[in-house]
Amino acid sequence: MDRATESIELEIDRGRELLRTNLEELEARVRSVVDWRRMYRTNTATALGIAFGGALLLGLMVRGRSMEPAAIEYQPVLGSGVARGDARRREVSLAWRTIESALIGVAATHLKDLLARVVPGFREQLATREGDGQRREAAGQRQHGAAH
Repeated sequence: MDRATESIELEIDRGRELLRTNLEELEARVRSVVDWRRMYRTNTATALGIAFGGALLLGLMVRGRSMEPAAIEYQPVLGSGVARGDARRREVSLAWRTIESALIGVAATHLKDLLARVVPGFREQLATREGDGQRREAAGQRQHGAAH
């Protein structure tokens, strides 16, 4: 009986040590994944893109404006410098919103790629969610078309 007990205790101790080693390795991996300084050093362009995209997104949310460019109504220019200036401001505003949208798209793509590399199963979940969103959008368009 004593040998069986000693054998079981040794097996439990080995299991604990293996578990402790695995937990330490997991902790080190998590620490390296969340270490933004290391990530910035290894992927500077991606980190800057994410930071810039996040800042733009935050700015748009704080400002309370839509990310989709609004339709521009052009006013006839009748020699008025004010009308011409307003039209130019609208054109610049539309161009800037288009650039913002493109940059946010690039940052989102880089963020998706980064998360797919870091988080196991992220790409599959994202594909599932995007597929669900496309099906809902198509269903909404069918309902909207039937109403008109």
